[in-house]
Amino acid sequence: MTATTIMLDGRGCPGRTFSRMARLPQIRFDEWDDSPRTRRTAAGLGRDEVRVWLAAIPPGEDALAGWLPLLSPEERRRAERFSVSEPRRQFVFGRVCLRQMLGACLGLNPAALALNLQPHGKPCLARPGGGGPDVRFNLSHSGRRLAMVLARGRDVGVDVERIHPLKDEALLAGRIFSPREQAEWRSLPEAQQRTAFFNGWTRKEAWLKATGEGLIDDLAAIEVTLAPGKEAAWLALPGGPQVRREWAVRALPLPPDYAGAVVVKR
Repeated sequence: MTATTIMLDGRGCPGRTFSRMARLPQIRFDEWDDSPRTRRTAAGLGRDEVRVWLAAIPPGEDALAGWLPLLSPEERRRAERFSVSEPRRQFVFGRVCLRQMLGACLGLNPAALALNLQPHGKPCLARPGGGGPDVRFNLSHSGRRLAMVLARGRDVGVDVERIHPLKDEALLAGRIFSPREQAEWRSLPEAQQRTAFFNGWTRKEAWLKATGEGLIDDLAAIEVTLAPGKEAAWLALPGGPQVRREWAVRALPLPPDYAGAVVVKR
């Protein structure tokens, strides 16, 4: 995949010029591969850019043994606890990609990196005493697709989901969508409603992951655009217009059977 640069305004919409207050980082999308080129890209991460890597998770487990030495002892124990191969591959592949990119970005051995969890479970780099480079990241996987985002000194979140049939989809839509979102969702042709549902879900989830909020009771308070082909944008966020101006949202360039979003703080 060729790298793509997208500049966003405060609503998550494309823009060209910005005031100093409205300036947002460049968001670049790349296809991940295990190559020196990819690691050089991570090593060159600037303060005014956000990098998103997309990857296809290998279908077999032959490569897992070769990757395990990059994981921490706790990560290896966690991988061994998976009784189903697909979640195990997702976890190992995701942590290996993350460690490689963080290691390249920081100029450190990927296996030596120490990762912590924030109060709501968001992973972060261990920075003893608060010192050292402030590199923030987020990771998501579903099916055979993985998405990973890195930035310096700004919060980011990413979510990807395989689009699949859901039991009681209309009931779920009623629980997580606001009245305005439900009206948009119901107005769409039936063939587009499932994709729209996952568009909404991943945009809300990416914001929760970026803010470190974890799941909240009122997902309907996070209002987003839903329609396939329509630019990802906020309609409302908890905290009002000021909070909405602090965040940008962008759909991930994924195959048609996946939906995903990246959220970036100003």
